[in-house]
Amino acid sequence: MATNHAGEQTLLVTRPTRLIALRYWSALVLALLLAAVLGLRIPSRFSPTFPNPAVAGIELSTILAGFFVFLALLAFLAAELKRKTTRYIITDNKIIREDGILNKNTQMIPYTQLERVDLHQTFGQRIFKIGTIVVDTGDDTLKIDMVRHPAKVQELLSNRLGRRAWTGQTPPGQPPVNR
Repeated sequence: MATNHAGEQTLLVTRPTRLIALRYWSALVLALLLAAVLGLRIPSRFSPTFPNPAVAGIELSTILAGFFVFLALLAFLAAELKRKTTRYIITDNKIIREDGILNKNTQMIPYTQLERVDLHQTFGQRIFKIGTIVVDTGDDTLKIDMVRHPAKVQELLSNRLGRRAWTGQTPPGQPPVNR
Protein backbone atom coordinates (compact mmCIF):
# COMPACT_ATOMS: atom_id res chain seq x y z
CA MET A 1 0.00 0.00 0.00
CA ALA A 2 1.13 3.53 -0.67
CA THR A 3 2.57 5.30 2.32
CA ASN A 4 0.72 8.34 3.57
CA HIS A 5 2.48 11.37 4.94
CA ALA A 6 1.71 12.48 8.47
CA GLY A 7 -1.85 13.75 8.66
CA GLU A 8 -2.81 12.51 5.19
CA GLN A 9 -6.07 10.60 5.05
CA THR A 10 -7.05 7.90 2.58
CA LEU A 11 -10.49 8.75 1.20
CA LEU A 12 -10.99 5.79 -1.14
CA VAL A 13 -9.19 2.58 -2.09
CA THR A 14 -10.78 0.63 -4.93
CA ARG A 15 -10.07 -1.84 -7.69
CA PRO A 16 -11.53 -1.94 -11.17
CA THR A 17 -14.48 -4.21 -11.93
CA ARG A 18 -13.95 -7.48 -13.75
CA LEU A 19 -14.91 -5.77 -17.00
CA ILE A 20 -11.42 -4.22 -17.13
CA ALA A 21 -10.34 -7.62 -18.51
CA LEU A 22 -13.25 -8.04 -20.95
CA ARG A 23 -11.03 -9.40 -23.73
CA TYR A 24 -9.81 -12.19 -21.43
CA TRP A 25 -13.37 -13.04 -20.40
CA SER A 26 -14.38 -13.13 -24.08
CA ALA A 27 -11.48 -15.49 -24.83
CA LEU A 28 -12.56 -17.68 -21.90
CA VAL A 29 -16.12 -18.00 -23.21
CA LEU A 30 -14.93 -18.72 -26.76
CA ALA A 31 -12.45 -21.36 -25.56
CA LEU A 32 -15.13 -23.07 -23.43
CA LEU A 33 -17.56 -23.11 -26.37
CA LEU A 34 -14.94 -24.68 -28.63
CA ALA A 35 -14.09 -27.21 -25.90
CA ALA A 36 -17.77 -28.14 -25.57
CA VAL A 37 -18.21 -28.52 -29.35
CA LEU A 38 -15.14 -30.72 -29.62
CA GLY A 39 -15.78 -32.64 -26.38
CA LEU A 40 -19.33 -33.51 -27.40
CA ARG A 41 -18.03 -34.52 -30.86
CA ILE A 42 -20.66 -32.34 -32.56
CA PRO A 43 -18.85 -32.16 -35.96
CA SER A 44 -18.85 -35.97 -36.26
CA ARG A 45 -22.56 -36.17 -35.40
CA PHE A 46 -23.50 -33.98 -38.37
CA SER A 47 -21.01 -35.53 -40.76
CA PRO A 48 -20.24 -39.21 -40.21
CA THR A 49 -17.31 -38.92 -42.61
CA PHE A 50 -15.66 -36.25 -40.44
CA PRO A 51 -12.22 -37.63 -39.57
CA ASN A 52 -11.38 -37.98 -35.88
CA PRO A 53 -8.03 -39.76 -35.70
CA ALA A 54 -6.66 -41.09 -32.43
CA VAL A 55 -3.29 -40.07 -31.00
CA ALA A 56 -1.86 -42.48 -28.41
CA GLY A 57 -5.33 -44.01 -28.05
CA ILE A 58 -7.08 -40.68 -27.40
CA GLU A 59 -9.33 -39.12 -30.04
CA LEU A 60 -8.08 -35.85 -31.51
CA SER A 61 -11.33 -34.04 -30.61
CA THR A 62 -10.81 -34.95 -26.93
CA ILE A 63 -7.22 -33.66 -27.02
CA LEU A 64 -8.35 -30.40 -28.64
CA ALA A 65 -11.20 -30.04 -26.12
CA GLY A 66 -8.69 -30.39 -23.27
CA PHE A 67 -6.43 -27.81 -24.93
CA PHE A 68 -9.29 -25.29 -25.16
CA VAL A 69 -10.21 -25.90 -21.49
CA PHE A 70 -6.56 -25.16 -20.64
CA LEU A 71 -6.73 -21.92 -22.69
CA ALA A 72 -9.93 -20.96 -20.86
CA LEU A 73 -8.15 -21.49 -17.53
CA LEU A 74 -5.27 -19.27 -18.68
CA ALA A 75 -7.73 -16.56 -19.79
CA PHE A 76 -9.44 -16.72 -16.38
CA LEU A 77 -6.14 -16.38 -14.53
CA ALA A 78 -5.03 -13.47 -16.74
CA ALA A 79 -8.35 -11.67 -16.20
CA GLU A 80 -8.22 -12.03 -12.43
CA LEU A 81 -4.55 -11.02 -12.24
CA LYS A 82 -5.28 -7.90 -14.28
CA ARG A 83 -8.00 -6.89 -11.84
CA LYS A 84 -6.27 -7.91 -8.60
CA THR A 85 -3.01 -6.16 -9.43
CA THR A 86 -4.62 -2.79 -10.23
CA ARG A 87 -5.52 -0.47 -7.37
CA TYR A 88 -6.65 3.14 -7.15
CA ILE A 89 -6.01 5.15 -3.99
CA ILE A 90 -7.48 8.59 -3.43
CA THR A 91 -6.15 10.54 -0.47
CA ASP A 92 -6.89 14.07 0.62
CA ASN A 93 -3.70 15.23 -1.21
CA LYS A 94 -3.27 13.04 -4.29
CA ILE A 95 -4.50 10.31 -6.63
CA ILE A 96 -2.48 7.10 -6.97
CA ARG A 97 -2.78 4.26 -9.50
CA GLU A 98 -0.77 1.11 -8.80
CA ASP A 99 -0.56 -1.87 -11.13
CA GLY A 100 1.70 -4.74 -12.08
CA ILE A 101 2.95 -8.01 -10.64
CA LEU A 102 6.65 -8.29 -11.30
CA ASN A 103 7.09 -4.77 -12.64
CA LYS A 104 5.21 -2.40 -10.33
CA ASN A 105 3.98 0.84 -11.87
CA THR A 106 2.79 3.69 -9.68
CA GLN A 107 1.33 6.92 -11.02
CA MET A 108 0.75 9.71 -8.54
CA ILE A 109 -0.91 13.06 -9.24
CA PRO A 110 -1.22 15.71 -6.53
CA TYR A 111 -4.41 17.78 -6.54
CA THR A 112 -2.38 20.94 -7.15
CA GLN A 113 -1.71 19.70 -10.71
CA LEU A 114 -5.31 18.76 -11.58
CA GLU A 115 -6.92 20.65 -14.44
CA ARG A 116 -9.84 18.40 -15.43
CA VAL A 117 -11.64 15.31 -14.20
CA ASP A 118 -13.68 13.67 -16.98
CA LEU A 119 -16.07 10.73 -16.84
CA HIS A 120 -16.37 8.35 -19.80
CA GLN A 121 -19.23 5.83 -19.92
CA THR A 122 -20.67 3.76 -22.74
CA PHE A 123 -24.36 2.87 -22.71
CA GLY A 124 -23.59 -0.58 -21.32
CA GLN A 125 -21.36 0.89 -18.63
CA ARG A 126 -24.14 3.27 -17.57
CA ILE A 127 -26.48 0.30 -17.12
CA PHE A 128 -23.94 -1.49 -14.89
CA LYS A 129 -23.04 1.78 -13.08
CA ILE A 130 -19.36 1.59 -13.99
CA GLY A 131 -17.12 3.93 -15.95
CA THR A 132 -13.69 5.38 -16.50
CA ILE A 133 -12.45 8.59 -14.88
CA VAL A 134 -9.76 10.47 -16.81
CA VAL A 135 -7.71 12.84 -14.66
CA ASP A 136 -5.90 15.49 -16.72
CA THR A 137 -3.03 17.67 -15.53
CA GLY A 138 -2.36 19.36 -18.86
CA ASP A 139 0.91 17.45 -19.24
CA ASP A 140 -0.22 14.01 -18.13
CA THR A 141 -3.38 11.93 -17.84
CA LEU A 142 -4.26 9.17 -15.42
CA LYS A 143 -7.08 6.71 -16.11
CA ILE A 144 -9.11 5.22 -13.32
CA ASP A 145 -10.58 2.38 -15.39
CA MET A 146 -13.86 0.56 -14.88
CA VAL A 147 -14.75 1.70 -11.36
CA ARG A 148 -18.12 1.32 -9.67
CA HIS A 149 -20.17 4.48 -9.17
CA PRO A 150 -17.88 6.66 -11.29
CA ALA A 151 -20.00 9.80 -10.81
CA LYS A 152 -19.27 9.70 -7.08
CA VAL A 153 -15.54 9.26 -7.73
CA GLN A 154 -15.62 12.12 -10.25
CA GLU A 155 -17.38 14.36 -7.73
CA LEU A 156 -14.88 13.43 -5.01
CA LEU A 157 -11.99 14.42 -7.29
CA SER A 158 -13.67 17.48 -8.83
CA ASN A 159 -14.22 18.95 -5.36
CA ARG A 160 -10.44 18.90 -4.93
CA LEU A 161 -9.42 20.46 -8.27
CA GLY A 162 -6.39 22.70 -7.76
CA ARG A 163 -6.51 22.27 -3.98
CA ARG A 164 -3.27 23.06 -2.26
CA ALA A 165 -1.68 20.02 -0.65
CA TRP A 166 -1.40 19.98 3.12
CA THR A 167 2.13 19.23 4.29
CA GLY A 168 1.23 18.57 7.89
CA GLN A 169 3.18 21.60 9.16
CA THR A 170 1.82 25.00 10.13
CA PRO A 171 3.67 27.95 8.58
CA PRO A 172 5.67 29.99 11.11
CA GLY A 173 3.71 32.74 12.83
CA GLN A 174 0.28 31.17 12.20
CA PRO A 175 -1.94 29.34 14.65
CA PRO A 176 -2.49 25.58 14.04
CA VAL A 177 -5.39 24.74 11.74
CA ASN A 178 -8.13 22.48 13.07
CA ARG A 179 -9.11 19.91 10.50
